[in-house]
Amino acid sequence: MCIWHLNGLYPVKYNDMLPDAKIPLFIAQQIPALLPGMQQAGAVTKAIGAFSAYTRQLIKGGQLNEVKKCFSMAGVLYRNGSAALKCTIENVFLFGVSPFLEAQHVKELLPASLRNARNRQLQFII
Repeated sequence: MCIWHLNGLYPVKYNDMLPDAKIPLFIAQQIPALLPGMQQAGAVTKAIGAFSAYTRQLIKGGQLNEVKKCFSMAGVLYRNGSAALKCTIENVFLFGVSPFLEAQHVKELLPASLRNARNRQLQFII
């Protein structure tokens, strides 16, 4: 597997999968506003939690272009990450942003991989 670095909206391919321990740094490189939180986060779960909270703030603020970038990055991490990272994105990121997805047609911005994961989550609720 490989991971994609989002350089703006244009992905650049890495040859090796990013280790889970590097996920906080990867997120901070893409979203400099999260750098202080990522330095303290350490664990992938905390980093994805901070990333989810940041994305929720963007949704609440109606910053849909930025929300789309966050969803894109989460989709890349989900598709190319370890099993543990995928589980964390499903259980922390998606769970955290789900209540906000109905506002302003936000759920349409989710990449297909995350939409499918969310739909699987919703099937367990129903």
